[in-house]
Amino acid sequence: MSGLFLTPAPRDPALPRPVRVGLVGSGFRARTMLRVLDALPAWFEVAGVAARNAGDRELLGAHGFPAFPTLDALLRDGAPDFVVLTLHAGAAQPVIGDLADAGVPVLTETPAAGSVDELLALHARVRAGACVQVAEQYHLEPLVAAQLGVLGAGTLGPVTDAHVSVAHDYHGLSVLKRALGVTFEEPLVTARRDERTVLPSPSRYEDPASSDVVGTVRTTAWLDYGDRLGVYDFDDVQYRSWVRSPALLARGPRGELRDDVVRAVHDGQPRVSRLERVAAGGAGSHEGLFLRGYTLDGTWLHHNPFRPARLADEELAIAALFARMGAHVLAGGPAPYDVAEAAQDQYLTLVVRESAARGEPVRAARQGWADGTGCRHAH
Repeated sequence: MSGLFLTPAPRDPALPRPVRVGLVGSGFRARTMLRVLDALPAWFEVAGVAARNAGDRELLGAHGFPAFPTLDALLRDGAPDFVVLTLHAGAAQPVIGDLADAGVPVLTETPAAGSVDELLALHARVRAGACVQVAEQYHLEPLVAAQLGVLGAGTLGPVTDAHVSVAHDYHGLSVLKRALGVTFEEPLVTARRDERTVLPSPSRYEDPASSDVVGTVRTTAWLDYGDRLGVYDFDDVQYRSWVRSPALLARGPRGELRDDVVRAVHDGQPRVSRLERVAAGGAGSHEGLFLRGYTLDGTWLHHNPFRPARLADEELAIAALFARMGAHVLAGGPAPYDVAEAAQDQYLTLVVRESAARGEPVRAARQGWADGTGCRHAH
């Protein structure tokens, strides 16, 4: 993207300088991330992309991104502050090892690893000193962040029940855990997978070519924590679907959040409030096209720090993740998403699958990462 068409978004003072980000991989996910990095030049610099495919390297170079055939070349010539791995879990593990040996912080794609043994091995590497974080972003999407802000503010009282249908597997379970305020507790999981038919969803690139229904699988899981109950629910075609919408419901003794509506009691009377999306660029607006954030009763619950950049909500979540990783690496800020937390997300995904396959409840067990040991990066 030419800088001629950018509206600069000023950098947060938590970042002393633009963060130099390297990437490994050149697929759809990597290109999405590059689009975000390129839109925020005051925040980020693309140190380079390690891509095996020569055609991809040529394409990246034509768009102004340094491209390297190997990780070693990226580290030597790009000098990144941290490296993002856009690889599947199995392929990522040896690369994480190479970066850890080189002392380079890593932000690896979800899931952090595949099996319990692989998750334990990755956590052991972190305990030995590797700086590894995980690119979990759904809790950073503006609406979800605002919803979690309502719950965190205590408006409903302690959340006892949550039903989350916003993303698949570890992503959805990550949001569910945060809604309930749980970490490494051991729920009793009861899950099922039901075959259904539904209208097709758009792809990443175009609308459906047919209006004929397609097969899908809906996964539902109940996570019983004793004093709290979480329900995970997701349909395989739900992303981008026109007929399957995301949903989040949470309840506590003092109120309820249902998507963007908050019900509570104030001064002995019912109060119904709504999360309001505040955005520029509507009819008659000459400000540009960008999100300002979300408010509840006039109070900001989520303020977009990247305005006025023209980024979709998913892209804003990626930007927030990268900014947090940058502040962690450059200024010793809080870790964005530790391996321990991501390992628990993936482990619960495996337990959900096991329960659905067996047709009976399965009790989650406490795992070796539950001590919460995370990256302690010395900047």
